[in-house]
Amino acid sequence: MSWTGIESWAREKAPKLYAALLPPASEADIAAAEETLGFPLPADLVTWWRQFGGIAETYTHWPIVPPHWQPHGLDDALRLRTQMIEAISGIAFATPDEEKDFEATALRASAGTPCVDLWLPAWLPVAGDGAGYELFVDLRAGARHGCVMEWGKYSGADGEPVWPNVTAMLDETLRALGGSREEHRLVFEHNYFFWE
Repeated sequence: MSWTGIESWAREKAPKLYAALLPPASEADIAAAEETLGFPLPADLVTWWRQFGGIAETYTHWPIVPPHWQPHGLDDALRLRTQMIEAISGIAFATPDEEKDFEATALRASAGTPCVDLWLPAWLPVAGDGAGYELFVDLRAGARHGCVMEWGKYSGADGEPVWPNVTAMLDETLRALGGSREEHRLVFEHNYFFWE
């Protein structure tokens, strides 16, 4: 998996980021998460979180995934999922029953189907920009189970998947870190980096 290459890149090029990497999730953590979620986790996501535990709280946003996404470990993903469900609930619908009916219909839709009015329980954040936008893995059933989609704080999840899975996201990230993606250029300033 490309995360090993990304971690090696951080060790060499961004030692402050490398020092902030947290220990990976345990098998017990992953099993507990699947029980809490009620949805199976895609194998590539599990493989990633067996290697990556997140980034320790610092005053620096580390946009490893271009153009501005800092990846989340399992603990942050679960915490943010709960926050997003609670924050979005009760806004777009006249009654709680109307919201429940909409959610039930949206959960039956295939993975990768856009949804703008709710954060669905089948969505698990995997990276954020620190300003209300999230990348999430869609755990709904269907051919695109495990795809990575974007949530916009003003538009919801109104687009098609950004990547077909976490593996593709990490592969593209590693290529960009290596300088082989023309649309993403890495800029270093002091002990920090960003994409332009």
